[in-house]
Amino acid sequence: MYFSESEEWLVVLAASVIIIGLLVKSYRDYKSMTADMNKKIKRQKDDEAYIKKLKDVVDKKNEQLQKMIENQKKSLD
Repeated sequence: MYFSESEEWLVVLAASVIIIGLLVKSYRDYKSMTADMNKKIKRQKDDEAYIKKLKDVVDKKNEQLQKMIENQKKSLD
């Protein structure tokens, strides 16, 4: 079956719209996935910084506690 010239243009136009739609959807998906990964990476870095800060606080408190224990031992002796 052969198409007339106007039908051929219509088929080409429809195919072009479908291809452009797929490209736009792929681009949007790529952008959203990239944004999600960037958020995940930022959250991970923030969590690591928080844990490092928390570890420093715990270490300082531990040092203070050890000094208090030593002072109590010295005062008891």
